[in-house]
Amino acid sequence: MAQVPDADTQEGKEMQIQIHSYMSEHPTVSIDEAITRLAVQGEVMSDIEALRIEFADRLTELSIKDAPDQHILVQLKGPDPVADRTINTESGTTRVVFEVGHKYTQDEFYALLAKHRPLLHSAIPGITGTTGFPGEERVLIDINGDSRQAEELKDTIKKLERVTGLKIEVRPNMPKSVNAEYVVGGAPPPIQQ
Repeated sequence: MAQVPDADTQEGKEMQIQIHSYMSEHPTVSIDEAITRLAVQGEVMSDIEALRIEFADRLTELSIKDAPDQHILVQLKGPDPVADRTINTESGTTRVVFEVGHKYTQDEFYALLAKHRPLLHSAIPGITGTTGFPGEERVLIDINGDSRQAEELKDTIKKLERVTGLKIEVRPNMPKSVNAEYVVGGAPPPIQQ
């Protein structure tokens, strides 16, 4: 059973916020299960880092999945199989599932994405952000244009997919992140000289 900090402490208040957030994202999970899952996530971090090191030459993506149960998914380049494992912690047991057969390592995927970034920016107007998914060989491109503009880009996207070898999705109506702009009350903008 996971240890829960006293609710009146700062750590306890932070845990309550985390639990509330987790349950809002996973409404079918009970409060006890949410507490256990969050505790296990904190306890397996060193094991996750060890997996990253062990499989550094083949690692495509490593993530904690929530369904059908909480487990660690390790996606690897190449066909060589790896037996699934379990990690035992104070709060519970976590399965480690290995999925092989991916085309790129994480580093190779992001190098490919970087190589094609100028092409993507020249062919797709109004890009405000990109998110890569190495395990899916997919890139999500945010644009500030509307759904009509995204629809007009379909033929361009098909051509870009052939050139890059990646699945490309466009998400419209995504303005530039406020974190990338000065916000009143935030850190002052740089002084112009």
